[in-house]
Amino acid sequence: MNEEIYTVFESYLQNELSNEDKISLENQLKNDGDLSEKFKIYRENSDFLNQKFSEESINFKQNLQKISNEHFSQANQTTKVIRFQPWKYAIAASITLFFGIWFLMQNDMPEYSDFSQHEVASFVERGTNDANLKAAQDAFNLKNYKEAVIELEAILKKENNVEIKYFYAISLLEQNQFVNAEEYFNELKNGNSVYKEKAVWYLALSQLKQKNKEECIKYLKQIPEGSEDYDNAQKLLNDL
Repeated sequence: MNEEIYTVFESYLQNELSNEDKISLENQLKNDGDLSEKFKIYRENSDFLNQKFSEESINFKQNLQKISNEHFSQANQTTKVIRFQPWKYAIAASITLFFGIWFLMQNDMPEYSDFSQHEVASFVERGTNDANLKAAQDAFNLKNYKEAVIELEAILKKENNVEIKYFYAISLLEQNQFVNAEEYFNELKNGNSVYKEKAVWYLALSQLKQKNKEECIKYLKQIPEGSEDYDNAQKLLNDL
């Protein structure tokens, strides 16, 4: 998609085209499948970015739009063919750069998988024949988290065990069930078990997996020096 198309699409979405140019573009979209598909992708990305951008990024886009508005108001918009003067390519290039920078920032986020090395589950003692415990342990250690959720949930219905809650929350997180996982991690975080500090680390990882940088940093800073996950927390903080 070239810069001119970016400019046309953005101006259309911001309702800045003259009625004649608007009708002209809409006719082109009806008759040109390729152009229509490009417009659809641009509009979806624009909606997504409007929800995700920080206030600073929104201000940047608004400044671009202000410049565009001033020049559009001076431009001759009576022709049926939408044409743009050379200066508008600079604005379009800025919009293109804006999109590129945002996606690069997203790609620079550390990956959840780089920090999600879970400990081995050891629920079953020698001589124990609890089928649920054995199935849950095997499923978790084999990274079959969908099955682990089912088995661990069955155990929690029978007993209130913090160790089971901990591994259950991790399994939920691996299944992207963030709300349920964080509910259990917060319960552990506010308790007094040996999983108290581990729960904070996993709350940070949950935010990392969701690409919520600021929330991730907030939890990482709560992990005290001397904690098992302190070094990893510091490394992740530096990467962020």
